[in-house]
Amino acid sequence: MSGPNAHPIHLGVPGEDIDRRDLATVVRRFKNLHRLQAQHIQECQTLRQREFLDLLPLLFHCNHPNLPGFVSLDTPAGLPDYQPGRATLRCAAKLSKSFESRSRGLRPEYPIDALYLMGSVGSIAYSRKSDLDIWLCHRPGLATARLAELHRKAAGIEQWAASLGLEAHIFFIDSEMFRQGQGTPVSTESCGSVQHHLLLEEFYRTSVWLAGRIPGWWLVPPEQEERYGEYLRHLIDNRFVNADDLIDFGGLERVRPEEFLGGALWHLNKAIASPHKSLLKLLLMESYSAEYPRIEWLCTRLKAALYQDQTDSEELDSYLLMYRKVERYLLARGETARLELARQSFYLKINGLMAAVTAAPAEKARRREILARKVRDWGWPPARLKAIEQRRRWRVVAALEEQKAIVGELRLSYEGMRRFALLHSGGRALVGEEIIRLGRRMSAALERKPGKIDSLCLDGGDHIEPEDYALQEIRLADGEPGWALSLRREGGASAAPILRKTRSLLEGLTWLVHNNLYRPSMNPYLETQHSVFGPSELRQACDALAGVLKTQRAESETLDEYSRPPRAVAVALFINLGADAEAQRRANLRLASNRYDALSYGYERANLIERVDALILTSWREILVHQYQGLTGLFACLAELVNESGGEAPRFHSFCFATTRARTIAGRVEAVYRALRAAFGAGAARYVVRGGRSYFLFERLPLGVEFRELPDEERLYAELAATRASFASLSFDPALAGAGLDPLPALYRCNKPGAVQVFCLAEAAQVRVFILDERGSLFHRVHEPLGPSVVLGPYAVFLGAVLQRYVLAAAGIEYYLVERDGAGEYAARPAGLPPGAVGKKIEVRVFAQEIGPGRAAYTIACDDWECSSMESGQDVFAAAAERILALRRSGLRYPIHISDIDLPLSILGVETPEQLQTMHFLLYKRKIEQRLNQPRP
Repeated sequence: MSGPNAHPIHLGVPGEDIDRRDLATVVRRFKNLHRLQAQHIQECQTLRQREFLDLLPLLFHCNHPNLPGFVSLDTPAGLPDYQPGRATLRCAAKLSKSFESRSRGLRPEYPIDALYLMGSVGSIAYSRKSDLDIWLCHRPGLATARLAELHRKAAGIEQWAASLGLEAHIFFIDSEMFRQGQGTPVSTESCGSVQHHLLLEEFYRTSVWLAGRIPGWWLVPPEQEERYGEYLRHLIDNRFVNADDLIDFGGLERVRPEEFLGGALWHLNKAIASPHKSLLKLLLMESYSAEYPRIEWLCTRLKAALYQDQTDSEELDSYLLMYRKVERYLLARGETARLELARQSFYLKINGLMAAVTAAPAEKARRREILARKVRDWGWPPARLKAIEQRRRWRVVAALEEQKAIVGELRLSYEGMRRFALLHSGGRALVGEEIIRLGRRMSAALERKPGKIDSLCLDGGDHIEPEDYALQEIRLADGEPGWALSLRREGGASAAPILRKTRSLLEGLTWLVHNNLYRPSMNPYLETQHSVFGPSELRQACDALAGVLKTQRAESETLDEYSRPPRAVAVALFINLGADAEAQRRANLRLASNRYDALSYGYERANLIERVDALILTSWREILVHQYQGLTGLFACLAELVNESGGEAPRFHSFCFATTRARTIAGRVEAVYRALRAAFGAGAARYVVRGGRSYFLFERLPLGVEFRELPDEERLYAELAATRASFASLSFDPALAGAGLDPLPALYRCNKPGAVQVFCLAEAAQVRVFILDERGSLFHRVHEPLGPSVVLGPYAVFLGAVLQRYVLAAAGIEYYLVERDGAGEYAARPAGLPPGAVGKKIEVRVFAQEIGPGRAAYTIACDDWECSSMESGQDVFAAAAERILALRRSGLRYPIHISDIDLPLSILGVETPEQLQTMHFLLYKRKIEQRLNQPRP
């Protein structure tokens, strides 16, 4: 209120007389208010902390080696119109006995325009633990190198503040750039340009001037706010004020509607950690948006009070100003529930400051008086106060009810601001990068989706009482199995309310651990139907969860992560959690063998993976739990992890708490994941692993890594024989060595693009030939037990002829012999067999032409003899075989091999030459040779 000797100031409009003494009075009133606020700040601080504010302007006014933050004598320093007081000089003398204050002379070029505090400082909401946000306003256009040195000095001063128990953040402000809307980049500590004018309004309302130039906004009368720029220019042009004494941050006359969405997102993101702290600010922005475009700014109300010479500290307190505006707004709308939530937020904030042991007695008394008055005005009964006081020892049911209210309010605020911004922006999409990142962070925190673990909305002083919980295996409404988490009730107590229903046991346990509701001494009640899960396994699982989640809490968060899609940063797989290990134990006898692969175990090749529960921590700070069934579920999970984690591998853990083979199972799952990750990370296109009696082929496709099951070895060979559009490397799981796959892993270790590789494996009863073509397709054929040179000779002639006609293998043809090494493992070594070194053979050449859809006419030439379909019809192959056998001097009936083949593309099954690969000719060679070697009477 105004005192009896109040002297209201009225500054005329342009064209009217303006008294310079009135302008000086306005400046004096603002400075007096800010000095009083600075005193309140220091009253809340320790003796050493008080020295920080006393010395702060001096530290940026001069450079002295013994003062905090010193970088060099040439570091930009100097504040206009600043002279250190006695208290400041005494503080400086404590730090450096040699310090002397020297005058800088008249009007030098000051690199620093001004220093301000802003935020809750100077208000009823400030405490010793509050951050100190400092605006260092520097001269526009300061050279980059000099600005960098000033940043180093500021960092040193922040470190000094930390040593005093203060958390100080120094923000560098170029007033010209700021006026143009080029704010600092958004981060977890700076709101950036997403709310330029809203930030400016908060600055004008909450700032505390420390030294340097004063804001020009002080001198623009409240009633002239809409003509800010014009009025300030009038004062300067007509020399009512000196421009060198002012700093111009701009006015509030033009606010873009998008700023309200950006501001809402900023405070919503702050509310994730401290919901009540940000709720009033959210409601303030909502009240501003309701007044748009003629907004009654609180900073203007504060300025009007000073112009009217009002001296009541409550009328000038920025936090009380904010609360009163929110209260008026909600009362006018009749929203009593939201008003009650706003009052609770105000009470919790101020009452929490009173409860702090570090609070100054005078400040405690002042806050106690204000709160008592508010509680009377609100008509709160004692029971209401008691319920709020009990937040320090909350029951979990009350915390969940509070969470519903808070999250509902946060969502309501966001949707309201979003509708407002779209309405006033003509329906344009609001796609600013900072708004997108903030929106993603908010969605990641508040959006509900299956398997996502939500966080209880707790403020710093809240504490949930330790309780015992019950976990019951139930049947969900959709008929699927699930779990219910509730409080444990003893004896004949009434049924406890269900806190959470989940599809998996791990989801309920993760919620308990994440929200700090689990403790090792907890005595849970377990009621299961099909699950084998006891207290020991529960403790092991919760301890493992706590270890994984602890790493995420310890990591700092940056908003840069939200400019990219979310990725897995940590993964924990819980194998067979609560599964029936007894079934495996009963099968021990049949499983006994030398096969210890948990995916294909023992004589029966049993799969020991019954269920997989995956805990995934994302780069967007989400905690997700998914459940997968059986072996295909495990492989689906691993494929998703390889696809989602991007270029950087997540921290990976595998746990199994079964009573038998737990370590074997967990280790095998982790080994498969790391092998897949390594293979596809190194550029592999395909990977084969065995599971049960089947093979599983993982392949990198356009949409990511996928897998398919191949039930037996025959299907695997058929899959590997398929023609391909490009080269695709193939890796095999190490556990496949000696698993019946013969030499395939050894062959593919030699595989390379652009080469045709021929492998010969001589066994007692047969000779096997494997050919990997230039694109990695596998040809396999079994021959009679002859020498490698005899078997490979016809292939050398055939491949030489084909590759002479078609340029398919730029790297040529390579020949290998496959043998077992001393350890019994297959290995391939170069055979040193050049084409043509196999002796003289009868040349059999096959030519074909298409005579209709699916029909071909053949010509077969043997040395100088020819036989065609035109002469022999369907018997062309029989005639050719008879002729070839007749030409053999030995008369032996060993298999016929063709030496060359020339076919049109359509018969080979391709449309263009670019689709051709050696595999097409090998497959057709086998087809023709089967017809030539067909038994005949």
